[in-house]
Amino acid sequence: MNSQSRADKRQRGSAFVVVLFLSLVSVVMVGVFLKTSVSRMEKVELQLVENSTFNAAESGLNRVVEEIWGIYQRTSPELRIARLDEMDGKRDENLQIKYVDQRLDPSTYDVFVREVRTVGGDYADVEIVCTAKNTRATKTLMTVVRFGRQPSRIFNHAYFVNNFGWLWGSGITMNGDVRSNGNFSSRNAMVNGDILAAENPEIGAEGTVEGGSRHQSVAEYNASVPDVARPTNPSAPSEDLNQNGRLDPGEDANDNGVLDTYEREGGYDGDSELLPQQAMVEMPYLGDLDYYRRLARREEGTLSQGGHALVEGVLGDDAAEAESILLVGTEENPIEINGPVVIETDVVIRGYIKGQGTIYAGRNVHIIGDLQYVDGPSWEKPLYEPAETWKANKKKDMVGLAAKGSILIGDYTQSYWRDTIRRYQSPPFTVPYIVDPTDAPNGYVSYERDGTPYFDGDYTAYDGGRKNDGSNRRYYESSLDDDDIRANAKEGLVTRIDAIMYTNHLFSGRVGSITINGTIVARDEACVYSSKFIVNYDIRVRGSGYEQIDIYLPREPSRQVLYWGEGAAEEVPAEDPAQ
Repeated sequence: MNSQSRADKRQRGSAFVVVLFLSLVSVVMVGVFLKTSVSRMEKVELQLVENSTFNAAESGLNRVVEEIWGIYQRTSPELRIARLDEMDGKRDENLQIKYVDQRLDPSTYDVFVREVRTVGGDYADVEIVCTAKNTRATKTLMTVVRFGRQPSRIFNHAYFVNNFGWLWGSGITMNGDVRSNGNFSSRNAMVNGDILAAENPEIGAEGTVEGGSRHQSVAEYNASVPDVARPTNPSAPSEDLNQNGRLDPGEDANDNGVLDTYEREGGYDGDSELLPQQAMVEMPYLGDLDYYRRLARREEGTLSQGGHALVEGVLGDDAAEAESILLVGTEENPIEINGPVVIETDVVIRGYIKGQGTIYAGRNVHIIGDLQYVDGPSWEKPLYEPAETWKANKKKDMVGLAAKGSILIGDYTQSYWRDTIRRYQSPPFTVPYIVDPTDAPNGYVSYERDGTPYFDGDYTAYDGGRKNDGSNRRYYESSLDDDDIRANAKEGLVTRIDAIMYTNHLFSGRVGSITINGTIVARDEACVYSSKFIVNYDIRVRGSGYEQIDIYLPREPSRQVLYWGEGAAEEVPAEDPAQ
């Protein structure tokens, strides 16, 4: 009994020591765990507060960038860069964009425009700085955003109207997408492309697509359209006949050793989607033409014929020069364009033309006869060599016609022209609309409402100007004498136009069975045709010509982030990327 009791006591003592040791180890481990947990919690908390300052600084930058972008878009084109140049307060500190102690819990931020660097009237680099802080962290971010101009998206369409769109008649064929900044109505037209309509509160449009249209299958399209029409997407049947993703014997149709699927963005896919209630696409309104005058001089744009320069940059800015021009090209002696040129008043044109560039008219463009490329693009259908064809077509003729006033087609001095078309050039077919103050010299400011200028929509009225012979001039007439128009106009109706066409106001004319290879972009459209009205979209202008060919078409507001981050901005390029 006694011997066993001592053994039990020794065992109990040993067990106590073990328990005590384990308890100490547990305490130490709990302490380490708690210390580690607290450290981790502190790190997480610090990360959260640092994230808060970053988010607040980023929000401050975004707030100011979006505010500047809104102001830039709303400002008249000729004043945009000057308006940006005020925002850093260098001329008047009261005009600086600056927000102090703005709260975004749990942080606050201060943000301001530190510097604006402008390059003429072309673009401005705006540097914005934002510092955010809370009780434990501070973060400073900055950005440099370039506000400028880029070729407009409106040229992604064969037909674009900044109003209600209408294609009425089975003789109409649009080989390309069509779009309106308003409701779109089609009555049995052939539209080999999508139809898009936009909500537009200014004209009371809900953005509906109404009526009915037709479209062709890819096979029907390839069999019927001319080579100048855009290719399909895919441009040819895929070589992957068994759809296994490998080039098998008998599948290499063009013998290039590659499995070709021939997919090409922008080509016709055999469908015509109806897309109502789209967002409006802003017209690149031609206000003050100073930007385009500078562009024409900088790019050394020219119009010539027979080796003789007719226009170098700008025509009509010198008092000794004529302000309008009459151009008649022949197959043997075509008009030649190279780059952008500006004509201060009217352009009257017909015949053959070659080269690449855009003619800007300070008033109207009058196409008084067929206008045809000497060497236009060609897209074989099916197209088995798309890359090589694109490379060749990028060098072919491509001409833009851009009018601050209107584009008129045909001989307006003839009674058949006036009798058939004038009723579509005035109310109630047309309606009043807002214009730019710079339209006043051309007569388009009919009245003002709450300080906003309006045109009453009557293009048949006198515009307040005079022709060269001193007679009163109507909106649809040129500044040239009627005798000059009659002497140079085509006998009969216009049946072909090769051009990318843009006008601030009216696109109108009495035409024959016409084919237009290019685009139509206008505020109002009023054309009367004989039996066929066909538009073959020039796909080379898709992406506004910036991706494929830049012929200096009208531009829309753009912004580009040059730098975004901590610390000083890196050196940014001095050239305008939109050029």
